[in-house]
Amino acid sequence: MKNPLLIALIFLCLISINTFGQDAKIDKIVKTNGDQLLGTVTKIGEESISFIYQNESLVYEIKKSEINKIQFSSGRIEVFTPVASAADPGLAQTSPSLESHHNQVAVLPFEYMNSGGTRDDKMGLKVQSDCYSFLLKKTRQFSIQDPLTTNALLIKSGLSVDNLIGLTPQEMANLLGVEYVIYGTVVITQSGVYSSSANSYSGKSNGNKYSGINFGSSTSSVDYNTNVDMKIYTDQGQNIYSETHDSFWPSENAYEVTLQYLIKRTPLYSK
Repeated sequence: MKNPLLIALIFLCLISINTFGQDAKIDKIVKTNGDQLLGTVTKIGEESISFIYQNESLVYEIKKSEINKIQFSSGRIEVFTPVASAADPGLAQTSPSLESHHNQVAVLPFEYMNSGGTRDDKMGLKVQSDCYSFLLKKTRQFSIQDPLTTNALLIKSGLSVDNLIGLTPQEMANLLGVEYVIYGTVVITQSGVYSSSANSYSGKSNGNKYSGINFGSSTSSVDYNTNVDMKIYTDQGQNIYSETHDSFWPSENAYEVTLQYLIKRTPLYSK
């Protein structure tokens, strides 16, 4: 005689495994009419793509002309039919098309807070340049916008480091003509250690007692704690990467190693 409880447990396990397998890879299709379809893209042909809805098995064919873009489960976005942005029609008319955004990346000036607790805009530009240089060497399918171009576009739009938050990530991407925008912050705090040596003495001279303290050498050291925060947004305003990391090194330029550590973990990085 079969055990009903055992059969029920096996059935639940099969459902859980099946559900997990389906949720592990979810692609999102955004159609030109604004509809969004969730599931798995199985094939991309010359005129259409093959698509299976989430938790289903039937394969559908969707014309490429009906698709604005596909956001794959890996984070990569592929544009098929560009559409104007409804968020800001005026901005959409003066900015490059979404198609020209494809695989384009811009690095914004980093917000850099030095060990004195004040913002250092020059260092923020340096970190931006360092981030650009490292990405340039370690990305294959992406084109990294030169910081000179990025900063010129920002200045022409009346933007600076302290008012970048005046635009949404989607508006920022369209302004810069890119698909991905990198935001970053570096915060450095300073800690110091001071030590000194002292010896006491006492004695007697001509019947008079005396005592005192001799101060010896003193030493001091300064350590720097560095925290780097990085975020990446798409031209649709979606956050695809958000990480923060503290440096293991006590030097003031430790942000360089920490920055590379974070970049290696972004969807943009290629070995």
